[in-house]
Amino acid sequence: MDELGEDLEVSLAIVLGEAEMGMLTRAVVIAEVLDDDGERNLMVLTTPRLAEWDALGMCRYGQLCLEGPVTALFADGDDE
Repeated sequence: MDELGEDLEVSLAIVLGEAEMGMLTRAVVIAEVLDDDGERNLMVLTTPRLAEWDALGMCRYGQLCLEGPVTALFADGDDE
């Protein structure tokens, strides 16, 4: 998994750099993956040397960033 994390880090750094979004320092990626049987699974990938508690904190922060706009949509009655 370390090699996958290193590949992820390099790829994200390139994409973010090309988009002029800044320099990647660390990342958590949550991806839905279909296996050979068509079974869906969630994978949590992190950049190397990211402590588990930091990854958890980043995920929780991301959750809060998503919940605000979604909650606002439902509060306005626009649930589509």
